[in-house]
Amino acid sequence: MALTLTPRTKLLAAMGIVLSAAIGMTLAAFTDSGNVQTTFTSGSLDLKFDAAQDGNPTNYLVDFSSGFDNLAPGATVDRDLQVYNSGTINADVALAVPQITNSAGTPASALQDDLDVVITDTTVPASPVTLYTGPLSGATFSTLDIASGGSANGRTLHFAVTLDPAATTDVAGQTITVVLPFTATQA
Repeated sequence: MALTLTPRTKLLAAMGIVLSAAIGMTLAAFTDSGNVQTTFTSGSLDLKFDAAQDGNPTNYLVDFSSGFDNLAPGATVDRDLQVYNSGTINADVALAVPQITNSAGTPASALQDDLDVVITDTTVPASPVTLYTGPLSGATFSTLDIASGGSANGRTLHFAVTLDPAATTDVAGQTITVVLPFTATQA
């Protein structure tokens, strides 16, 4: 038996073939792909003092001006300290309360109680900024901004320590060790 197709069936079959070819051509479009790669590296903070001294894990030892080891009432000794960040991220530097050890133990009248300090940022000599004035035992400051990039971007801090002119003989002969704990935090 022969199958005969009606003109309508032939038309629908032809449209189906054309539609299938059109869909097939759409699916055969050109494609391309590519990958992008990058690297992320964390920055660093590296707090340094005078001529690349680290202060960690061993304290950076400094001497004050002449007479620091033979203070008399009313005498002032001073020292400039360069503080800088050799890392790659800008930092805010803070000074926490000093850690003081008195060779005489805990006498009623302790040398540290009769020492006053003025800490000044003298980076711009024409306009120094006082960061702290008061007793040595309470010397703190916070948020001193220091750019990254090393000593050229650092700050010069001037420390002036004065033995109270009214200091009594009770403090004579005492020796104190002072640790100034600086901390750098990402700005």
